[in-house]
Amino acid sequence: MKTIELLSPVGNFDSLKCAVNNGANAVYLGLDNFNARGNIENFTFSNLAEAVEYAHLHSVKVYLTLNTLVGDDEFDDVIDYVNKALSCGVDAFIVQDIGLIYFLRQHFPFIELHGSTQMGLNNLEGVENISDLQLKRVVLARETPLSEIKRIRDNSSVEIEYFIQGALCVSFSGNCYLCSLLANASGNRGKCKQFCRLNYSLDCGSEKKEGYLLSTKDFCNLQSLKELYNSGVNSFKIEGRARRPAYVAAATNVYRRAIDNDFNYTKQDINDLKAVYNRGNYINGYFSDEKIIYPKAQNHIGVEIGKIENVKIGKRFNEITVESSHKLQKGDVLKIFNDDKEIGVVSVVDFKSLSSDRYLLTSTSSFPKNSKVNLIVDSHLEEKYLSLKKYIDYDVKLDLKIGQKVKMALSCQYANVELECDILPEEAKTKPLGEDEIRKQFSKSGEIFRLRNVDLQSENVFLTVAQLNALRRFGLEKLQEKILKNYEKRENLAKKSSFLQKNIEIFDKNKNSLDILLTEDLEKNYLSHDKMYIWSVNDFDDKIVEQYKKYSDYMVYISLPVMTNKSEIDKIRDILSKCPNWGVVANNYYALSLKSADKTIIGSNLNVYNSYAVKYYAERGYKHIILSIEEHPYIKNCGVNLYCFKDYYPEYMYFRHCPFKEHLHSTCSNCTYKENLTYHLNNRDFVIKRKKIVSCQFVLKAKSVRRENIQENANAIEEI
Repeated sequence: MKTIELLSPVGNFDSLKCAVNNGANAVYLGLDNFNARGNIENFTFSNLAEAVEYAHLHSVKVYLTLNTLVGDDEFDDVIDYVNKALSCGVDAFIVQDIGLIYFLRQHFPFIELHGSTQMGLNNLEGVENISDLQLKRVVLARETPLSEIKRIRDNSSVEIEYFIQGALCVSFSGNCYLCSLLANASGNRGKCKQFCRLNYSLDCGSEKKEGYLLSTKDFCNLQSLKELYNSGVNSFKIEGRARRPAYVAAATNVYRRAIDNDFNYTKQDINDLKAVYNRGNYINGYFSDEKIIYPKAQNHIGVEIGKIENVKIGKRFNEITVESSHKLQKGDVLKIFNDDKEIGVVSVVDFKSLSSDRYLLTSTSSFPKNSKVNLIVDSHLEEKYLSLKKYIDYDVKLDLKIGQKVKMALSCQYANVELECDILPEEAKTKPLGEDEIRKQFSKSGEIFRLRNVDLQSENVFLTVAQLNALRRFGLEKLQEKILKNYEKRENLAKKSSFLQKNIEIFDKNKNSLDILLTEDLEKNYLSHDKMYIWSVNDFDDKIVEQYKKYSDYMVYISLPVMTNKSEIDKIRDILSKCPNWGVVANNYYALSLKSADKTIIGSNLNVYNSYAVKYYAERGYKHIILSIEEHPYIKNCGVNLYCFKDYYPEYMYFRHCPFKEHLHSTCSNCTYKENLTYHLNNRDFVIKRKKIVSCQFVLKAKSVRRENIQENANAIEEI
């Protein structure tokens, strides 16, 4: 079997230790800047070196996130950031921004870069089209099917990383603009406010519904591990840098045991995962045709263990009788549900066991009889995973001769050292030094090392306790240094960039932007030969070819979807071959090879956010770029035509799931798709539009808000 990496999330030092102690092969973490999880604790440069050293001592790699879009004014900071991170010994950087990748390849050509899931890579063509950037690894979008994973593996040397556990973003990776456009809080800049977890209502004609209609269930891919492995995944990635250390510990431990046991697992493993965090009772990612939205609740619901049998109301406290399959103990936390809606939380502090499955609790709250009881904190389970400790077992060999320097050798699975020490053993006057004394002192090895074997070769010698302790400290220090030599640290590697100071024209969206028409139907617009038209088609079929026969002389660019697989790319190629004069808008990296550079517009979904991204595409021959709809302070044109949308109905999210299946009882064989499905949030309306190639994908669009009004209305969303 090939080696598979288990990659765990760590938001702080406690989580790092949990990941290491429970079997992670690598961890990923972030600092305060350039980090898609900018709203959590994170690491700092004051403790990063210590964190990396701790991981490396246990042969665990550390990947640092640089997974946000970066503005022109931040690149000098990036150089300092990367220099410091390399001096701390990080093993690789996870990067989203194509301009940043291009920049890093110029300034740090030797470093290991991983393409973030925020790049939206989801097929072989996308991976191939950015191969010039020499990414060692790509973190595929969660929407990537097994067939595409295997196709990438069979036709590319790039390593594949894939999420196997955790939260599932409802929108396609890197292309969620809801918080950005409504509250200037970009997920692509690490500021996501999770508006998808809010309460929405929808209507579609006479049908109406309310709940957490954009809030996805968590996913658990235990059942798909073997398929993912056989498809060519190199690294299994657990999501959850914002979650508690207990979650990191349990998730790492469960997947470690499954990997080591030929991908087998038990029902108890799943319940353990649910107890530490479970939103919506889990789905198997996008690998099965199951509903991904959980409209009843949008947070941790735990694992069901019983029900409320009775409630006795008291003057100060109520007595609650709980029937439970779980043995309750102090420190447990219960969440109570009625009709699958959360109605309260009870901490197990003052309780009495009535029988093996009945408990009496006291609480200030009261609940209806037969309410469902879920366990959301299992104190015994968390203690079990949090208490696990991983040591480096080492052997010590001592060669002691009277009046001669001590010879000492220490060895472990990662390294060995042979040392000569200045301590001179004396002849023992009574009892000579024995193995027990050595074991006693060398067992005081701290939280990293643990003594395994002692090999003593000695004459009739004596050493004091202080001398033995000095030998232990000296030996373990040298053994630790030897282990860490396997990991390279670099310093003062790159200087400030001069490119951004050169006299290149800055794009002014207020003066230089063009009106690019977004059209659902070419015939609705008066066409002019001196304008560019972007046609956002709903269906990729022969209707496009029919329109081409009418308008082949006009500058029409077909806007391509963000998600595709091989069969869909083949269909797009067939359609485009019949429309030779028309171009494409590339909204994902796969589309860069479907037309020549002069007939390709770099679309806004590729998130061109800085001048280095512009320069990268310019060097590849592209002449037209639509900038990211994310707000950017300034950007240089580098000889390329830059555009932005001045007046349009923005697209906020891109769905692989079908809202009509989720909420309106639709099926593929009995499709009920209608143009009038509308989501409501506060006083805002969003409409659903379908795009179909072979399968369907959906876009959440603004119904009435145009770009210039977005900022005016942001405060209303902030208040929710």
